[in-house]
Amino acid sequence: MGRILLDAVSETILNFVFFLLKFAAWSIQWSVALVIFVAVMAASGYYVYTVTLQAGEPVQVPSIVNLPVNEAMIRLREQGLEMGKQDLAPHDTLPENHIISQRPAPGRVVRTGRKVYTTVSMGRDYLTAPDLANRYLENAREELETSLFRLGSVARVPDSKPRNMILAQDPPPGYDIEKGASIHLLVSDGDGQYRDYMPDLRGRPVSEIEAIMKPYNVTLVAQEVENMPGAREDVVLDQDPQPATLLFNGQVVTYKVKSSRPEPTPAPLVRATVSHEMRYDWYNRDVRIEQVDRDGNRTVLETFPASNDEVSRASRVLGSSLKVDVEYRERCRIDFYVDEIVVASYAIEDGQPPVRTTP
Repeated sequence: MGRILLDAVSETILNFVFFLLKFAAWSIQWSVALVIFVAVMAASGYYVYTVTLQAGEPVQVPSIVNLPVNEAMIRLREQGLEMGKQDLAPHDTLPENHIISQRPAPGRVVRTGRKVYTTVSMGRDYLTAPDLANRYLENAREELETSLFRLGSVARVPDSKPRNMILAQDPPPGYDIEKGASIHLLVSDGDGQYRDYMPDLRGRPVSEIEAIMKPYNVTLVAQEVENMPGAREDVVLDQDPQPATLLFNGQVVTYKVKSSRPEPTPAPLVRATVSHEMRYDWYNRDVRIEQVDRDGNRTVLETFPASNDEVSRASRVLGSSLKVDVEYRERCRIDFYVDEIVVASYAIEDGQPPVRTTP
Protein backbone atom coordinates (compact mmCIF):
# COMPACT_ATOMS: atom_id res chain seq x y z
CA MET A 1 0.00 0.00 0.00
CA GLY A 2 2.80 2.44 0.91
CA ARG A 3 4.58 1.60 -2.36
CA ILE A 4 1.53 2.52 -4.43
CA LEU A 5 1.13 5.81 -2.58
CA LEU A 6 4.79 6.70 -3.17
CA ASP A 7 4.50 6.05 -6.90
CA ALA A 8 1.41 8.27 -7.14
CA VAL A 9 3.14 11.14 -5.36
CA SER A 10 6.21 10.84 -7.60
CA GLU A 11 4.09 10.92 -10.76
CA THR A 12 2.25 14.01 -9.52
CA ILE A 13 5.52 15.82 -8.83
CA LEU A 14 6.87 14.95 -12.30
CA ASN A 15 3.71 16.17 -14.01
CA PHE A 16 3.94 19.44 -12.08
CA VAL A 17 7.57 19.90 -13.10
CA PHE A 18 6.70 19.25 -16.78
CA PHE A 19 3.90 21.81 -16.49
CA LEU A 20 6.29 24.41 -15.11
CA LEU A 21 8.77 23.79 -17.95
CA LYS A 22 6.07 24.08 -20.63
CA PHE A 23 4.74 27.25 -19.05
CA ALA A 24 8.22 28.76 -18.98
CA ALA A 25 8.77 27.94 -22.72
CA TRP A 26 5.37 29.36 -23.63
CA SER A 27 6.13 32.55 -21.67
CA ILE A 28 9.48 32.98 -23.47
CA GLN A 29 7.88 32.54 -26.90
CA TRP A 30 5.19 35.10 -26.27
CA SER A 31 7.72 37.50 -24.79
CA VAL A 32 9.82 37.32 -27.96
CA ALA A 33 6.71 37.79 -30.11
CA LEU A 34 5.71 40.78 -28.00
CA VAL A 35 9.15 42.36 -28.44
CA ILE A 36 9.00 41.86 -32.22
CA PHE A 37 5.48 43.31 -32.37
CA VAL A 38 6.55 46.39 -30.41
CA ALA A 39 9.59 46.84 -32.67
CA VAL A 40 7.46 46.63 -35.84
CA MET A 41 4.94 49.10 -34.50
CA ALA A 42 7.73 51.47 -33.53
CA ALA A 43 9.31 51.24 -36.98
CA SER A 44 5.93 51.81 -38.65
CA GLY A 45 5.30 54.84 -36.52
CA TYR A 46 8.72 56.22 -37.34
CA TYR A 47 8.10 55.71 -41.07
CA VAL A 48 4.74 57.44 -40.93
CA TYR A 49 6.25 60.34 -39.04
CA THR A 50 9.45 60.81 -41.05
CA VAL A 51 8.26 59.84 -44.53
CA THR A 52 4.56 60.61 -44.67
CA LEU A 53 4.19 63.53 -42.31
CA GLN A 54 7.51 65.13 -43.18
CA ALA A 55 7.51 64.30 -46.98
CA GLY A 56 6.57 67.83 -47.98
CA GLU A 57 4.00 70.54 -47.85
CA PRO A 58 0.45 69.73 -48.93
CA VAL A 59 -0.38 71.07 -52.42
CA GLN A 60 -3.28 70.78 -54.80
CA VAL A 61 -2.68 68.87 -58.05
CA PRO A 62 -3.17 71.27 -60.99
CA SER A 63 -5.07 70.30 -64.13
CA ILE A 64 -2.65 69.55 -66.98
CA VAL A 65 -5.10 67.77 -69.30
CA ASN A 66 -5.06 69.13 -72.89
CA LEU A 67 -1.74 70.92 -72.27
CA PRO A 68 1.49 70.26 -74.23
CA VAL A 69 3.94 68.08 -72.29
CA ASN A 70 6.49 70.88 -71.82
CA GLU A 71 3.90 73.29 -70.44
CA ALA A 72 2.48 70.57 -68.19
CA MET A 73 5.94 69.89 -66.70
CA ILE A 74 6.39 73.60 -65.95
CA ARG A 75 2.99 73.81 -64.26
CA LEU A 76 3.78 70.77 -62.11
CA ARG A 77 7.17 72.18 -61.06
CA GLU A 78 5.47 75.40 -59.97
CA GLN A 79 3.52 73.30 -57.45
CA GLY A 80 6.56 71.28 -56.36
CA LEU A 81 5.43 68.18 -58.24
CA GLU A 82 7.18 66.03 -60.86
CA MET A 83 6.16 64.47 -64.15
CA GLY A 84 6.04 60.68 -63.79
CA LYS A 85 5.91 57.95 -66.42
CA GLN A 86 4.17 58.92 -69.66
CA ASP A 87 2.09 56.35 -71.55
CA LEU A 88 1.45 56.99 -75.25
CA ALA A 89 -1.92 56.51 -76.94
CA PRO A 90 -3.49 57.61 -80.25
CA HIS A 91 -6.18 60.30 -80.07
CA ASP A 92 -8.54 61.49 -82.81
CA THR A 93 -8.74 65.17 -81.76
CA LEU A 94 -5.93 65.97 -79.32
CA PRO A 95 -2.67 66.98 -81.05
CA GLU A 96 0.52 65.02 -80.63
CA ASN A 97 2.45 65.47 -77.32
CA HIS A 98 -0.61 66.79 -75.45
CA ILE A 99 -1.88 65.33 -72.19
CA ILE A 100 -4.94 63.06 -72.50
CA SER A 101 -5.36 62.16 -68.81
CA GLN A 102 -3.51 62.41 -65.49
CA ARG A 103 -3.18 60.58 -62.19
CA PRO A 104 -3.70 61.85 -59.43
CA ALA A 105 -6.76 63.74 -60.65
CA PRO A 106 -6.85 67.57 -60.68
CA GLY A 107 -7.76 69.12 -57.34
CA ARG A 108 -6.48 66.26 -55.22
CA VAL A 109 -4.28 67.29 -52.26
CA VAL A 110 -0.86 65.59 -52.17
CA ARG A 111 2.60 66.31 -50.74
CA THR A 112 5.29 68.14 -52.70
CA GLY A 113 7.65 65.82 -54.56
CA ARG A 114 4.80 63.58 -55.67
CA LYS A 115 4.88 62.31 -59.28
CA VAL A 116 1.95 62.83 -61.61
CA TYR A 117 1.50 60.06 -64.20
CA THR A 118 0.04 60.93 -67.59
CA THR A 119 -1.21 59.51 -70.86
CA VAL A 120 0.13 61.50 -73.81
CA SER A 121 -1.44 61.79 -77.26
CA MET A 122 0.39 60.31 -80.27
CA GLY A 123 -2.00 62.13 -82.57
CA ARG A 124 -4.22 60.23 -84.92
CA ASP A 125 -3.06 56.70 -85.67
CA TYR A 126 -3.40 57.32 -89.39
CA LEU A 127 -1.11 57.77 -92.37
CA THR A 128 -1.63 59.41 -95.74
CA ALA A 129 -2.22 57.17 -98.74
CA PRO A 130 0.60 57.50 -101.31
CA ASP A 131 -0.03 58.55 -104.90
CA LEU A 132 0.47 55.48 -107.11
CA ALA A 133 -1.25 56.71 -110.26
CA ASN A 134 0.70 56.47 -113.54
CA ARG A 135 3.19 54.09 -112.01
CA TYR A 136 3.75 50.50 -113.07
CA LEU A 137 2.23 47.78 -110.93
CA GLU A 138 5.56 46.15 -110.05
CA ASN A 139 7.04 49.45 -108.84
CA ALA A 140 3.99 50.14 -106.69
CA ARG A 141 4.08 46.59 -105.32
CA GLU A 142 7.71 47.03 -104.22
CA GLU A 143 6.93 50.35 -102.55
CA LEU A 144 3.95 48.97 -100.65
CA GLU A 145 5.97 45.95 -99.46
CA THR A 146 8.46 48.28 -97.76
CA SER A 147 5.86 50.72 -96.42
CA LEU A 148 3.20 50.50 -93.73
CA PHE A 149 0.47 49.55 -96.23
CA ARG A 150 -0.54 46.39 -98.09
CA LEU A 151 -1.47 45.73 -101.70
CA GLY A 152 -5.16 44.97 -101.94
CA SER A 153 -7.11 43.76 -104.94
CA VAL A 154 -5.94 44.52 -108.49
CA ALA A 155 -8.58 45.06 -111.18
CA ARG A 156 -7.73 45.39 -114.88
CA VAL A 157 -9.54 47.31 -117.60
CA PRO A 158 -8.66 47.97 -121.27
CA ASP A 159 -6.99 51.38 -121.64
CA SER A 160 -4.77 53.31 -124.03
CA LYS A 161 -2.09 53.57 -121.35
CA PRO A 162 0.61 50.88 -121.26
CA ARG A 163 -0.28 47.57 -119.74
CA ASN A 164 0.25 47.31 -115.95
CA MET A 165 0.18 51.09 -115.48
CA ILE A 166 -1.95 52.16 -112.49
CA LEU A 167 -5.01 54.21 -113.46
CA ALA A 168 -6.66 54.78 -110.08
CA GLN A 169 -6.54 53.64 -106.46
CA ASP A 170 -8.79 53.23 -103.45
CA PRO A 171 -8.34 54.98 -101.01
CA PRO A 172 -7.31 57.95 -103.19
CA PRO A 173 -3.97 59.76 -102.73
CA GLY A 174 -3.78 61.94 -99.62
CA TYR A 175 -6.64 60.13 -97.87
CA ASP A 176 -6.11 59.29 -94.18
CA ILE A 177 -5.95 55.53 -93.65
CA GLU A 178 -4.82 53.28 -90.83
CA LYS A 179 -1.40 51.69 -90.68
CA GLY A 180 -1.38 48.33 -92.44
CA ALA A 181 -4.50 49.12 -94.49
CA SER A 182 -4.90 47.72 -98.01
CA ILE A 183 -4.72 49.91 -101.10
CA HIS A 184 -6.76 48.59 -104.04
CA LEU A 185 -5.61 49.35 -107.59
CA LEU A 186 -7.21 49.77 -111.00
CA VAL A 187 -4.61 48.81 -113.63
CA SER A 188 -4.47 49.17 -117.40
CA ASP A 189 -4.69 45.94 -119.35
CA GLY A 190 -3.51 47.72 -122.51
CA ASP A 191 -5.64 48.48 -125.54
CA GLY A 192 -6.23 44.78 -126.20
CA GLN A 193 -4.05 44.79 -129.29
CA TYR A 194 -0.95 42.70 -129.66
CA ARG A 195 1.64 42.51 -132.40
CA ASP A 196 2.65 38.92 -132.24
CA TYR A 197 4.03 36.24 -130.01
CA MET A 198 7.19 36.80 -127.99
CA PRO A 199 10.24 35.60 -129.92
CA ASP A 200 12.93 33.44 -128.35
CA LEU A 201 15.84 35.72 -127.46
CA ARG A 202 17.85 33.17 -125.49
CA GLY A 203 21.35 32.73 -126.87
CA ARG A 204 21.06 35.79 -129.12
CA PRO A 205 23.85 38.42 -128.92
CA VAL A 206 22.86 41.42 -126.82
CA SER A 207 23.83 43.75 -129.67
CA GLU A 208 20.98 42.32 -131.80
CA ILE A 209 18.14 42.49 -129.24
CA GLU A 210 16.97 46.06 -129.94
CA ALA A 211 16.73 45.40 -133.67
CA ILE A 212 14.83 42.13 -133.11
CA MET A 213 12.28 43.69 -130.76
CA LYS A 214 11.82 47.04 -132.52
CA PRO A 215 8.72 45.96 -134.53
CA TYR A 216 6.89 44.82 -131.36
CA ASN A 217 6.53 48.27 -129.72
CA VAL A 218 7.74 47.10 -126.30
CA THR A 219 10.08 48.48 -123.63
CA LEU A 220 13.35 46.57 -123.22
CA VAL A 221 15.04 46.27 -119.82
CA ALA A 222 18.43 44.52 -119.48
CA GLN A 223 19.30 42.85 -116.17
CA GLU A 224 22.98 42.07 -115.63
CA VAL A 225 23.84 38.94 -113.62
CA GLU A 226 27.14 38.23 -111.90
CA ASN A 227 26.93 35.03 -109.85
CA MET A 228 26.39 32.60 -112.73
CA PRO A 229 29.58 30.53 -113.20
CA GLY A 230 30.06 29.09 -116.69
CA ALA A 231 27.43 31.31 -118.31
CA ARG A 232 28.15 32.70 -121.76
CA GLU A 233 28.90 36.40 -121.92
CA ASP A 234 27.11 39.10 -123.92
CA VAL A 235 24.20 36.85 -124.91
CA VAL A 236 20.65 36.60 -123.55
CA LEU A 237 20.50 34.01 -120.76
CA ASP A 238 16.82 34.26 -119.89
CA GLN A 239 13.82 36.43 -120.71
CA ASP A 240 10.44 37.57 -119.41
CA PRO A 241 7.91 36.97 -120.91
CA GLN A 242 8.87 33.55 -122.11
CA PRO A 243 8.91 32.64 -125.83
CA ALA A 244 5.53 32.14 -127.57
CA THR A 245 3.74 34.43 -125.07
CA LEU A 246 1.35 37.08 -126.47
CA LEU A 247 2.92 40.54 -126.57
CA PHE A 248 0.88 43.67 -125.87
CA ASN A 249 1.64 47.20 -127.01
CA GLY A 250 3.86 48.98 -124.51
CA GLN A 251 4.67 45.80 -122.58
CA VAL A 252 7.94 45.64 -120.60
CA VAL A 253 10.31 42.88 -121.75
CA THR A 254 13.28 42.02 -119.54
CA TYR A 255 16.26 39.86 -120.41
CA LYS A 256 19.27 38.68 -118.40
CA VAL A 257 22.84 38.97 -119.61
CA LYS A 258 26.34 38.41 -118.25
CA SER A 259 28.54 41.22 -119.51
CA SER A 260 32.15 40.74 -120.60
CA ARG A 261 33.04 44.29 -119.72
CA PRO A 262 35.82 44.54 -117.09
CA GLU A 263 34.84 45.44 -113.56
CA PRO A 264 35.04 49.20 -113.07
CA THR A 265 37.59 50.63 -110.67
CA PRO A 266 35.88 51.19 -107.30
CA ALA A 267 35.08 54.82 -106.59
CA PRO A 268 37.00 56.37 -103.68
CA LEU A 269 35.47 56.19 -100.22
CA VAL A 270 34.19 59.59 -99.06
CA ARG A 271 33.42 60.58 -95.48
CA ALA A 272 30.86 63.16 -94.43
CA THR A 273 28.78 64.32 -91.49
CA VAL A 274 25.01 64.87 -91.77
CA SER A 275 23.14 66.96 -89.22
CA HIS A 276 19.37 67.32 -88.86
CA GLU A 277 17.61 69.69 -86.46
CA MET A 278 14.52 68.22 -84.77
CA ARG A 279 11.42 70.39 -84.81
CA TYR A 280 9.83 68.89 -81.70
CA ASP A 281 10.64 66.96 -78.54
CA TRP A 282 11.54 63.42 -79.54
CA TYR A 283 12.51 61.60 -76.33
CA ASN A 284 9.26 59.62 -76.43
CA ARG A 285 9.63 58.58 -80.08
CA ASP A 286 11.50 55.85 -81.91
CA VAL A 287 14.12 57.49 -84.11
CA ARG A 288 16.25 55.72 -86.72
CA ILE A 289 18.84 56.91 -89.24
CA GLU A 290 19.44 54.88 -92.42
CA GLN A 291 21.90 55.22 -95.29
CA VAL A 292 20.92 54.30 -98.85
CA ASP A 293 23.95 53.71 -101.06
CA ARG A 294 24.25 54.30 -104.83
CA ASP A 295 22.88 50.81 -105.53
CA GLY A 296 19.81 51.25 -103.31
CA ASN A 297 21.12 49.12 -100.42
CA ARG A 298 20.01 50.27 -96.98
CA THR A 299 22.09 50.31 -93.79
CA VAL A 300 20.91 51.33 -90.31
CA LEU A 301 23.41 53.85 -88.91
CA GLU A 302 21.84 54.85 -85.57
CA THR A 303 18.74 54.01 -83.53
CA PHE A 304 17.24 55.96 -80.63
CA PRO A 305 14.43 54.03 -78.90
CA ALA A 306 11.77 56.04 -77.09
CA SER A 307 12.82 56.84 -73.51
CA ASN A 308 11.32 58.87 -70.68
CA ASP A 309 14.37 59.02 -68.44
CA GLU A 310 15.67 62.39 -67.24
CA VAL A 311 18.67 62.46 -69.57
CA SER A 312 16.51 61.82 -72.65
CA ARG A 313 13.89 64.38 -71.62
CA ALA A 314 16.62 66.98 -71.15
CA SER A 315 18.58 66.31 -74.37
CA ARG A 316 16.14 64.98 -76.96
CA VAL A 317 14.08 68.17 -77.23
CA LEU A 318 12.94 70.75 -79.75
CA GLY A 319 15.90 72.31 -81.57
CA SER A 320 18.40 69.57 -80.74
CA SER A 321 20.45 68.18 -83.62
CA LEU A 322 21.00 64.62 -84.75
CA LYS A 323 24.47 64.12 -86.24
CA VAL A 324 25.77 61.04 -87.97
CA ASP A 325 29.09 60.25 -89.68
CA VAL A 326 28.77 58.40 -92.99
CA GLU A 327 31.06 56.78 -95.56
CA TYR A 328 29.98 56.40 -99.18
CA ARG A 329 31.15 55.93 -102.75
CA GLU A 330 30.00 58.44 -105.40
CA ARG A 331 26.65 59.25 -103.76
CA CYS A 332 24.21 58.21 -101.06
CA ARG A 333 21.09 59.34 -99.23
CA ILE A 334 20.52 59.65 -95.48
CA ASP A 335 16.95 59.09 -94.23
CA PHE A 336 15.78 60.17 -90.77
CA TYR A 337 12.82 58.11 -89.49
CA VAL A 338 10.53 59.07 -86.60
CA ASP A 339 8.06 56.36 -85.59
CA GLU A 340 8.68 54.56 -88.92
CA ILE A 341 7.96 57.69 -91.01
CA VAL A 342 10.64 59.49 -93.04
CA VAL A 343 10.77 63.09 -91.75
CA ALA A 344 13.90 64.21 -93.62
CA SER A 345 16.24 62.99 -96.37
CA TYR A 346 19.66 64.34 -97.34
CA ALA A 347 21.50 63.61 -100.59
CA ILE A 348 25.31 63.60 -100.72
CA GLU A 349 27.37 63.32 -103.88
CA ASP A 350 31.11 63.40 -104.66
CA GLY A 351 32.17 65.09 -101.41
CA GLN A 352 29.69 67.97 -101.72
CA PRO A 353 27.78 69.23 -98.64
CA PRO A 354 24.57 67.34 -97.84
CA VAL A 355 21.47 68.69 -99.60
CA ARG A 356 18.06 68.22 -98.02
CA THR A 357 15.62 66.66 -100.51
CA THR A 358 12.47 66.79 -98.34
CA PRO A 359 10.64 69.88 -96.98
